[in-house]
Amino acid sequence: MSIFPTYAPPGQRDRAVGGLPRPATGVPRLPPVAVSGLALVVAVAAGHYFADGRTTLAAGLVLAVWYGPLVLLDLTMAVAVYVVVLYVGDITALSVGPNTMGLLLLLAWIGTLLTHTAHRLVLREHARLLLFLALFVLWLALSMTWAANSGEARNGLQNWTIAIAAFLVVLTAPQSPRDVAKIALAFVIGGVTSVAFGIATGELSAAATSAGELGRFTGGGGDANVQAAGFLAAMFLCPGLWPLVRSKLGRASLLLAFTLVTIGFFATQSRGGFISLAVAAAAGFVLLPPQRKRLLGLAGAAALGLGVFAALNPGGVARITDFSGGTSGRNDLWTVAWKIFTEHPWVGIGASNFQLVEPHYALLSGTLARVDLITEDPHLVHNVYLQLLTETGVIGLLVFLFVIGSCIRASWLAARRFDAVGQVGYGDLARAILMAEIAMLSAQFFISDGEDLRLWFLLGLGPALLSFANRAQHADYPGAARASPMVEGQPRFAARRLS
Repeated sequence: MSIFPTYAPPGQRDRAVGGLPRPATGVPRLPPVAVSGLALVVAVAAGHYFADGRTTLAAGLVLAVWYGPLVLLDLTMAVAVYVVVLYVGDITALSVGPNTMGLLLLLAWIGTLLTHTAHRLVLREHARLLLFLALFVLWLALSMTWAANSGEARNGLQNWTIAIAAFLVVLTAPQSPRDVAKIALAFVIGGVTSVAFGIATGELSAAATSAGELGRFTGGGGDANVQAAGFLAAMFLCPGLWPLVRSKLGRASLLLAFTLVTIGFFATQSRGGFISLAVAAAAGFVLLPPQRKRLLGLAGAAALGLGVFAALNPGGVARITDFSGGTSGRNDLWTVAWKIFTEHPWVGIGASNFQLVEPHYALLSGTLARVDLITEDPHLVHNVYLQLLTETGVIGLLVFLFVIGSCIRASWLAARRFDAVGQVGYGDLARAILMAEIAMLSAQFFISDGEDLRLWFLLGLGPALLSFANRAQHADYPGAARASPMVEGQPRFAARRLS
């Protein structure tokens, strides 16, 4: 049984929602002989790999095969599970499992897109956003023609295309706002899973006893700054899920989850993440006046998490709050990136070509403190916006900004329209998604990880919720105001338009 209340669209539940046909719930059934045969083949292959000592490959195979039936039975739950796995995707034991899971998810989504009319109609609702996504991919592809290394540009195109595919999956997979809430909850579970893995492996203890780069916490997520961005999303989604969880146990679990993820966030010792947290909180105070009390409560709980981490690791807190010790080479990388941009302002140097080109600009960029990060060990820009500006020019960056701006706007509109029809719980969820988007996008000022699938899954949740909010708001057929409440104590649906 789900912890979320069942979503009842306005009007009779067996009718079309807002003029759109209800998506089919059935899934094609495989013959038992086929299922048994597939299970036998997988068991033999996994046993062979285990016998050869290739345990990581065997574990990845078992994970992928377990995931296969799930994508056929429940695509939304498959997306949620994949989000959780992304938080610990760099664990060696998982091997190729996450990549295989992603491929299975994509194939299953393509199948549902071809068979479910409702999914295609959702894509039509967001045609302008999808047009700019297509333009972004097209521009990345065109950049291969002027890139110094077309092979690297092709790799960059592939990474961005996979990220945008994740966006399309989460945009169309949910069949109700309740499904969106499940995917949002997956971010929280993913953050908790990462922290739990760090506790189990002793990584969190190491972070608590060692300051500096070697003591930074990742929890199976690779780079500490990237994981901090993922933790931020989970932190902001926790209070958004709160109104949708009716049981005391569920709410207590959310509070515990928030505390654990917050401790993990501070254990990453990410100064960029700390700034992003402050930026998102400040944006919330400006954009969401009715939510200021909730934000203050969130700040208090975050302060509690910081206090726990400070007690365990005073040196780590000193690193987070010390901005006088430099920027770990970012100033030099940004200086070189800006110099390259001034010479290629409109079309850039080609996708994923910065690390190839930057050594040639070391002597042209003035005095650099960390020349080694430019010439000996070329780094990314550590700012996704500046990196896009350098590699794809003004045109590429503007298209990208339009895409993320549209997603933020969709979350904002979804919140207003759910409020207008009396569904404040899902309005709060939309606001939480908005805050999480701002937090992760702010973190991208300090990392070059625009292809992070978690970011694109998150960006897709806002437009997905907007589609449901629009259907609810514009439902004017008989019985629209008689829907049962989604959450105890919440007003019932009252189908009225925004003024």
